[in-house]
Amino acid sequence: MPSSNHPAATAAPLPTDIPTPPATSRRHWLKSLGGASVAGVLGSQLVACGGGSGSSGGFLPFASAAPPPASPSETPTLPAKALFPGVADRVYLNGAADHPWNQYATDALSSYAQSKLSLASGSATATAKFAALINADADEIAYVPSTSMGEYLVTRALGLPESGGRVVTDALHFVGSFYMYEQYRLRGLDVLTVPMDANHRIALADLDKAISPGTKLVAISHVSLYNGFTHDLKAVCDLAHSRGALVYVDLIQSAGAMPVDVKAAGVDFAGCGTYKWLMGDFGFAFLYVRKSLLPKLQRPWYGYRQTRNFAAPILHVYPLDPPGSVPYESVQIDSVSGYFSGSFPASSIEAACAASIDWIQSVGVDKIQAWRKPMTDALQAGLRAKGFQVVTPPDSSSPIVTFAYANAAQLASRLAPDKIEITLRANHARISPSVYNDMNDIAKFLAAIGTP
Repeated sequence: MPSSNHPAATAAPLPTDIPTPPATSRRHWLKSLGGASVAGVLGSQLVACGGGSGSSGGFLPFASAAPPPASPSETPTLPAKALFPGVADRVYLNGAADHPWNQYATDALSSYAQSKLSLASGSATATAKFAALINADADEIAYVPSTSMGEYLVTRALGLPESGGRVVTDALHFVGSFYMYEQYRLRGLDVLTVPMDANHRIALADLDKAISPGTKLVAISHVSLYNGFTHDLKAVCDLAHSRGALVYVDLIQSAGAMPVDVKAAGVDFAGCGTYKWLMGDFGFAFLYVRKSLLPKLQRPWYGYRQTRNFAAPILHVYPLDPPGSVPYESVQIDSVSGYFSGSFPASSIEAACAASIDWIQSVGVDKIQAWRKPMTDALQAGLRAKGFQVVTPPDSSSPIVTFAYANAAQLASRLAPDKIEITLRANHARISPSVYNDMNDIAKFLAAIGTP
């Protein structure tokens, strides 16, 4: 339930125009992240990140600090600035990099710490909550340490790279995945990376040319971390399936920020870390696997959570054990978790992530997207009017707006005086507003960024 220290968030009207106040002097770039303290329990500041989930497997259920489902008259209002105290003194437009925690997640972590202090350990499971968020069955979600690990496990379940065939990915997929496919290419796997077209998109026609018969996997990001380009998942899946290929989708820049329906799209596999739009933490992620595929997959690794009798194994090594020809006997679980789980997840972060997903669901992902859309539209229009080279497609509904800029780090000094935080890479700048932002934040950014 909401605690008494949560001020009610009120919705501010969206201005129809964007004022441009005078630019101030430009000095230092602030990179500190929003956090919230767990008073009396952890005694230190917690930095907002992401998270994942897995079943608690044998632990008692843990009471979540998230709000109960709201009635229509109680729907939380946006911007939810009061629930994100870490951004109170800054213009934080960097949710696509590292999303702040909300107060419910902090409360859940505090409650979990208190339960550990009193030896009443438990866990709030988040897999079913994530499953509902993307329209999957609860038993199609497993906990994995990261999005990248989920993608790796999918490739190993398909026997790659040893089994051969082709993998098709694209230039707007997660750059961290490029390393894995580079190594697979060096080991003889046929890996084809589809480039962006002139409009900074991945054209379906180019994928059509790349996905040849014999392609085993098409690996894409639903929303590109680079520029927010968003794949039509159903179109990609239909195309891949028509050639006998399966589809892996990285959901880290879409789940929680915009509606996702893996069943309607026909997605086969999906990974999603939680430190971005799910408001969880690093080292905690979800893996979705369409369970009808299990007979065609091999177990990508072995961990004791894949057995039905991990808590009470059949042993033949200790005094009073029955005699046996082997020291240990297991009973494997034929389920997504039984294939892909390795060990217990970090239960404290799972509790926080579960609370965050509850809050996201109470607001409604569609409403979150609708709240953000005028801001991203204003960013696109404002940056283009100033002469910046915007590389985000104009019709984008993603949470990301990016413009190309040589040595973008030099822009930091323009933003620092107003405590404006975005992502600055070698040759591009990325802005990603969230539920705690409003049009005033966009106006401040556009005023501070100046002209190219």
